[in-house]
Amino acid sequence: MNKIKHKYNTVKNTILSDRRNGFKNTAYAVAELIDNSIQSAFRLKHKKTEVTLIIVEEKFSISGKNYDRISEIHVFDEAEGMDQETLGKALSKGQSENKNDVGYGRMGRYGFGLYMSSISQCKRTEIHTWQNKRYLKSWLDIDEIVNSEEEIEYVPVQEIEDLPKNIKDIIPKTFEKNGTVVSWTNLDLTKWKTATGLFKNVEDEIGRIYRYFINDGSVQIKFKFFKKTGGNYKLVEENFVRPNDPLYLMKNTTCPNPWSKKAGFVESRPEKLHVNLNGNKHEILIKFAIATEEFRGKEKPAGSEPHGKHALRNNGVSIIRSGRELEVNKSWNNPSESRWRWANAEIHFDGIKEMDDFFQVKPNKTGAENIYYRDIKKIISDYEMTEPAYMNYLQETNQEEYVATKISNKIKERLDDMIETIKEYRSKKSIPIGGTPEDTTSKYRNKRKNKTQQDKEKEKATKAQRIKAMQDRLVASGMSEDEAMNFAKASIDRDISTIITSEKISSPYFFDVRFNEGQYQIIINKSHPAYLEFFNLLEKESEGRSFEEPSSDRAVKLMLAAWASLEDESSSTNSEYSNHLQDIKLRWSQIFRDLLTINKD
Repeated sequence: MNKIKHKYNTVKNTILSDRRNGFKNTAYAVAELIDNSIQSAFRLKHKKTEVTLIIVEEKFSISGKNYDRISEIHVFDEAEGMDQETLGKALSKGQSENKNDVGYGRMGRYGFGLYMSSISQCKRTEIHTWQNKRYLKSWLDIDEIVNSEEEIEYVPVQEIEDLPKNIKDIIPKTFEKNGTVVSWTNLDLTKWKTATGLFKNVEDEIGRIYRYFINDGSVQIKFKFFKKTGGNYKLVEENFVRPNDPLYLMKNTTCPNPWSKKAGFVESRPEKLHVNLNGNKHEILIKFAIATEEFRGKEKPAGSEPHGKHALRNNGVSIIRSGRELEVNKSWNNPSESRWRWANAEIHFDGIKEMDDFFQVKPNKTGAENIYYRDIKKIISDYEMTEPAYMNYLQETNQEEYVATKISNKIKERLDDMIETIKEYRSKKSIPIGGTPEDTTSKYRNKRKNKTQQDKEKEKATKAQRIKAMQDRLVASGMSEDEAMNFAKASIDRDISTIITSEKISSPYFFDVRFNEGQYQIIINKSHPAYLEFFNLLEKESEGRSFEEPSSDRAVKLMLAAWASLEDESSSTNSEYSNHLQDIKLRWSQIFRDLLTINKD
């Protein structure tokens, strides 16, 4: 029997369906080309890699009218160039050499990058590459493939004498002996139609994807915009792409002034999780950051300010693979809570096959399908299990889902804590009223028969001195001087002589007590682990309750106020006993800290 050979598929049949391959937008498709340039330079161990993104715009007649439209997109580098074998694989589906790379610059994975990104945006892709001034050309033309009477199966590679004029017109007149230009024309699917405002969009996406490389100086991405008229190219704009940092910890970024030059968030304690895959232990790092009061707005909320809108666009959990962002995942976001923009997180992991498979990294590197928010309360309700029982069940039956759920829970818990910190700070800007711990403690002091040294200091101090002492403490906690003055005046007018603030202090105390002009100044230490993991949980639990209702938050504040009274009374009667109290408070704070962190080592 004669065996008839049949192909599993043909280029004609697959290339049109491959065009809809899930790239989020043109920036993500261009990022695949930039990946190739960066990896090429990393292989050469360049200390600094420069990649140039070139946009060309020209006039087109549409329905009898002339419109400016982007006609060409090029990505140019002067790294290693390609030989004939490598060039032949570059436009072949799944054959790219980048998938074999390892180490810091290993952004490739599947070998689909150049082929898939190119056909997702345009009908014709050309590559011009050179090594030691030997020039090669390759191309992929969808119309040519689809309309050909014969089946086109192989990637064309030609040796040419020199680069064509249109390429020479847009790259530097003197260029290195090795290099590559990838060019897209016949742009039928690109989201970039005109160059107006394009650089800002390029920075928002490209600057965010490569922010770590740009920030550490290992990569420099240049943007060049040309106008083309009658075959001539005129340079209109040239800029370097700045990093776009969703954690707002970097400087010289895309964030609107004055925040482009300085950090707007402060970094919070990171979390580290570990997973064993095929006998190998891998680390997953989760970073967190929270906006400073100045960034959020001192006088009024800054959500409507340019930098507030910028933070809203960047809001989400950034997924970072080998230093390169895959996506900003918004599944953790709370769209009904405007303050959510003031806290963000990042997940970092190495781009090795085991981790890619574990997190289900997409072939086009636009996300990791196994990283998203799990609503643990709904899940355990559906399973009719407690949360510990459900997590034990996952640990025994599905290691992948167990780790992903731990990541989800940890991010949700920490982001909730940070948002509550912001709410707690805002709530402190209201004047203390009857029933607050501050008011209750002040009334206790006024009623006690045996007057302490601080009671006497209070009686001696003038009203202006007491206002100034309280104002200084409030400014130290982050209030503006005007707000602190208004707060202090209203408090002193109501004869409130106790203030509770949250501040960073260098001592290991969870809280400290200071006396000034007869006032109790109780300071909860923001640097102590209990600040986020304990104190703000109590604030959240008591949110919305009146001071007449029982609450853990009010009870803890009264407990701290009781300690302040104890220190005051003991220092007035027995100095040795007072010294013992300081030793006890210090040791208690240290034990409290150790208990909160013992499982994080």
